[in-house]
Amino acid sequence: MIFLFRTHIVFYFFVFTLASVFFLLHLEFIHSYIFYVVGFNILVDVIFKFLNNLNAKDSAIIRMIISTIFRFFFSLIFILFFHYFSGESTLIFILNFLSVYLLFIIFEITILLINLQRE
Repeated sequence: MIFLFRTHIVFYFFVFTLASVFFLLHLEFIHSYIFYVVGFNILVDVIFKFLNNLNAKDSAIIRMIISTIFRFFFSLIFILFFHYFSGESTLIFILNFLSVYLLFIIFEITILLINLQRE
């Protein structure tokens, strides 16, 4: 458990640092709301990791699938919320969001595969 906690903290730090560097370089493909995107993904990841560990009696694979579906659903709501309240450069925002979302999904699958190898 401590290994997973440290791994998550390092991953969150890596994503936040990467977003900060891209933002400070003023790259044209980085949206001004990139920190909201990273913060949202970290918050959703922490909430679902906590909920998955809270209910440990069920099957772990079913819980991971359900959390991935809910994460996708909340991500769509976040994108639609942004699109409704801010019309500026929606395509760049969506591409940035999907890039960060993809990083989190790849990280989650990697951690899941490491846990399955142990068993």
